[in-house]
Amino acid sequence: MQLRDFDVNLLVTMEAIWTNRNVSNAARTLNLAQSTVSAALNRLRQALDDELFTWSGSEMVPTPLAEQIMPDVSQLLNGVRAVITKSRGQIDTVERRLVIATADYVAALVGGPLLTRAAIEAPQLSFDFVEIRPQFLNRSTRPDIDLFVFPANALRVSGMERELLYRDTYVCIGAEDNDALYPGMSADEFLALRHVGYSALPRVSFNHETMLWDELGKAANLRLTMGNYLIFARIVAGSDAVAILPRRLATTLKGEWKLKWIEPPLPTPEIDISATWRPDQSKDIALTWLRQALVDIMAM
Repeated sequence: MQLRDFDVNLLVTMEAIWTNRNVSNAARTLNLAQSTVSAALNRLRQALDDELFTWSGSEMVPTPLAEQIMPDVSQLLNGVRAVITKSRGQIDTVERRLVIATADYVAALVGGPLLTRAAIEAPQLSFDFVEIRPQFLNRSTRPDIDLFVFPANALRVSGMERELLYRDTYVCIGAEDNDALYPGMSADEFLALRHVGYSALPRVSFNHETMLWDELGKAANLRLTMGNYLIFARIVAGSDAVAILPRRLATTLKGEWKLKWIEPPLPTPEIDISATWRPDQSKDIALTWLRQALVDIMAM
């Protein structure tokens, strides 16, 4: 098949189905009839001689070919969007829904200021915050995400651009009346306490804050893990457990819950919260605006 015989709009349909994993939801996203999207998918299947998506339970799963070509499809469509955006002019005319993968507490810290700034400067932009998971950084899933925000040294990622947003440090938190947590306590005393910890994966202690402890051969008495930092304060405020939290988050939560904190009695890594994105997105006007907005918000 020659390029002149291929309808590039079919790739927009592929992107929508990839994101939604469902024809009816993809149709709503594209503001098209479901029959129109189904017909476009059939045309695309014929053009590429592959099913592209097959049903597995209640969702459509991409075939190996779809997994292979989707990063290139995303790069192509982003290039077209960049051309259209440049022809239209300024950020206040851009209509996009940007997907940001990050920790829940980062979304809580920046969500309000981001909406306020967007209402003034980029009123047609909207945002989806999704919980970051290590598998999101696989090449096949990167097209689903516009921007990753996480500690620079938490995950090793190749072939991606990066920009520092802000630096933070960790503190140890516990209930205000928890006498077992006190300044000057030894590392072993602290590690022996019952700990609540972060983990992005079930049954695995996968987190940034304790990575240096592993190198020292130290381990906390971890009794509960979850993928939501924002819940830590509520749990430790009502129990004898302790937790490690970013200082900026702990500062905001201390007024909501009866907490106290101490400096960690053993080394914790510095938190270099960074924005990470695909190289083909570097000149995207919407994402350039988003990155600068996050830098400014974090500096406040």
